[in-house]
Parts: sequence; structure tokens; C-alpha cells
Amino acid sequence: MAYQQGVNMMASSTDVMARLLALKPAHVEPRFTTVEGWKKFQAEEALKSNQQITDRNRQARMEKIIGRSGIQLMHRECSFSNYRVECPEQQAALDAAKGFVTAFGKSHGGFVFSGNCGTGKNHLASAIARNLIKRGYSAMVMTVSELFENHRATFSKDSPVKEADLLRDLCRLDLLVLDEVGLQKGSEYEINLLTNIVDRRQLQLKPTGMLTNKTYEEMVGMVGERVMDRQTDSGIWVPFTWASMRGRKGKNS
Repeated sequence: MAYQQGVNMMASSTDVMARLLALKPAHVEPRFTTVEGWKKFQAEEALKSNQQITDRNRQARMEKIIGRSGIQLMHRECSFSNYRVECPEQQAALDAAKGFVTAFGKSHGGFVFSGNCGTGKNHLASAIARNLIKRGYSAMVMTVSELFENHRATFSKDSPVKEADLLRDLCRLDLLVLDEVGLQKGSEYEINLLTNIVDRRQLQLKPTGMLTNKTYEEMVGMVGERVMDRQTDSGIWVPFTWASMRGRKGKNS
């Protein structure tokens, strides 16, 4: 009985598909010509929808834990379109940031924006995160001091957030951008935490961004060679070598 019902339903679906194809204008190319093709499309769309819901929930959970949006308030309006370009090097940095977004999901490589304060590192990193969030990915920009503060808070017996849960969600974000890398004390605890997070994210093919005013050699000395090896594997290093734009009218940094 069940088998016969299935056969009848398939025949009915095929008849409907045939009638729809017969009604289409001659110049229209149909997306589906078979019931099987339509069912495959529906299954793929369901998977995409489930993943987007998962990413939105992860984003919301991290924002609740950290107590703010994935992008700091002062950088929420930063975009590629309002990034001011005044030299070839700035154009190269803008192109690299846009390229990272375009290629996102095709590589696990992260990025390092290296340069002095006020050169626009946060602007482009926030623009990257904004673009990815709009596309349904989960992303967060946070300072390393903010990371350490939230991690240490989990040590309290009264903490509503467990260390394992915090690390799990940090490592499952589609993009995590760590600001002020290299300004920390460089203690064993800090290096171990950064190494742990970058390693786990790499193993899950999740890229990490880093913003710093240190050179590559100084970064190796501060966070360790293993972290930098992981960070630049299939990733990009973008130098921000121009003068600070802070204090100049109409400029975002």
C-alpha cells in the first residue's frame, strides 16, 4: 500500500512538472526539468537555511557573552565605500580586504594588518566583518585584552559562562578578528590562550584576523612562532605604512 502511494505521488508530481513546463514562455529557460532536480534544489536550500540559522544563533550567543555587537560601536559604520584612499598603499590594503571577503569560505587563511595607530586597520577589519555578517556568517572584532578579560571571568565559580563554552564559541565563529595583538604582556598564559584559539580555529578551517603595530619578527617574539606560522599559512600580511589619519576631518581609522 505504502509503495503504491509513493508511486502515485511521484506520478502526480511528474504530471504537475510536465504541465508547468508546457505553460512556460518559449524564451524562458527552466531551472528544473525533472522532479528529482526540484527535490535536490529544495534539499540544498534547506541545508543552507539551517546553516544560516546556526550562524545567526552563534553570533547572538557570542554577542550576549561579550555584552556587545560583533563590531565596536565606533566602527559600526565603517565600510569599503567610505574608506578614504590617498596613496597606492592604501588602495592595495583596500583591495586586499575586499579580496578576503570575495574569497571567504574558499580558504582557511586569515589576515594580519600591521601598522601604526590611526592608519585604518580597524576600519577595514570592521568592514570585512560587516560584509560577512550581512552575508549570514558569524564574525566578531575584539581586543586581546577583551579576550583575556572574558576568559578570566570564566574562572569564577559564579560565572554563568564556562571556559569550555567560551572557547568553543570563539573557535566556531566564521571569522574572529583580534585587535591590539602584541600590546599584551606576553605572559605564558596569554601566549598559550592565543595559540590554543588560533590552532583550534585552523583545525576547523576558521580564519583569524589580527591587527597589530608590530613587525613579523616582533610578532613572533610576542605571540610565538607557532601562532604566526598558523596565522600566515594561506593567509595575507598587509602593511599599513602611511601616517595616522586620526584627527583629520572626514577620515575614519
